[in-house]
Amino acid sequence: MKHLWHRFLASLTPGVRVLLCLLSVVYLAAVIGKFSHAYDLNRWLAVSGPNFWHGQVWELITYPLLPMAVFDFVFNSLMIVLLGGLLERIWSRAEFWTYCTVAAIGAGLAKVVLQFSNPFPMTGMAPVVFGLLAAWGNLFGHEKVPLVFFGEMTVWQLALLAAAISFVTTLFSAGLVNALIMLAGGLTGLLYLWLRSKILMTRESRVVHSERINRLEL
Repeated sequence: MKHLWHRFLASLTPGVRVLLCLLSVVYLAAVIGKFSHAYDLNRWLAVSGPNFWHGQVWELITYPLLPMAVFDFVFNSLMIVLLGGLLERIWSRAEFWTYCTVAAIGAGLAKVVLQFSNPFPMTGMAPVVFGLLAAWGNLFGHEKVPLVFFGEMTVWQLALLAAAISFVTTLFSAGLVNALIMLAGGLTGLLYLWLRSKILMTRESRVVHSERINRLEL
């Protein structure tokens, strides 16, 4: 069992490994605080409209570290392992963390704008997972994935299906506004990737332009 655990940790990319450790530590600390009644991490890490507008702006980044429940922690950790590793291998550790942060901030801003007076806090990695699904579809969209009951599907189709299931589940369990807030993580991720590609294309075009000028001068 110990050998399998070490093999599992070794297979994870560094950024995903650090993120999972951080989520585990914060979740354990939250559970200890809840049952000991010594402290409440929700007051400091979870995001809500009134808290944000009263100056607790750091909650836009910290709320994903607190899972809503055990199932939320396990499911989102699994999605981070499956999708985060793929993305980090293409990007870098810093780029992966930056993307997760951007997706979290996008959903957090949607929360404090749409529910500016609602004191009910938001926690969990669901908006970030929506962002990871968006990035997965954006980068691997046309690749085929064999499925047992559905046959072959493209990555984009599978990502949209997973996002749709999560959206509908949130819609019926927490309402339309909360479902839209979760979806904002994916939409923010797509916007970030679009802007990133535009910036990279601009830089490349500038390099090509300078090379042509140098050739003309020669």
